[in-house]
Amino acid sequence: MTSPSIVRPAGPADEPEIWRLFNLMHEENGLFKMSVPKVQYYLDRVLYPEKIAGMDAGPRGFIGVIGAAGALEGVIMLVLGAAWYSDEISLDDAVNFVDPAHRESNHAKALIAYAKHMVDEVRVGHPTFRMIVGVLSTKRTAAKIRLYERMQLAPIGAFFAYPPPADFEPLKGTFFRQ
Repeated sequence: MTSPSIVRPAGPADEPEIWRLFNLMHEENGLFKMSVPKVQYYLDRVLYPEKIAGMDAGPRGFIGVIGAAGALEGVIMLVLGAAWYSDEISLDDAVNFVDPAHRESNHAKALIAYAKHMVDEVRVGHPTFRMIVGVLSTKRTAAKIRLYERMQLAPIGAFFAYPPPADFEPLKGTFFRQ
């Protein structure tokens, strides 16, 4: 049975299920080999921010999850970052994933709404703050783009890869024609 589409902040007890969802996401969308130590580094910084030294300028962020500890159905992880040419901080997506067994829900919309709410909270004191999310996928790319458009996220670019991944499913009538 699918949980209600209610997002809560992730806690340390969610780590095993977050890893399960990360692995499912990587199987579905991963373009590069996953570096387990690098993913763990980010996960540790987001789940255990109290362990970060005060002068440490490394990545920080947050994770929102749907479902009970031990049975997560969706996850969104965003990290603070900056474009290579700017000092302005933005919230950049790392993961936005719903377990395939729970995709007939409103989970994806709830995860995006949660991220937008977090940005709106920061914008109260920092009006130029924004979130940057992207769709980097080899499958169901058009559906993911339509979801983001329905959630009122403005399309500001596109990703391209050369050579195309072996399991690439091109968008019809857009960038890539076979």
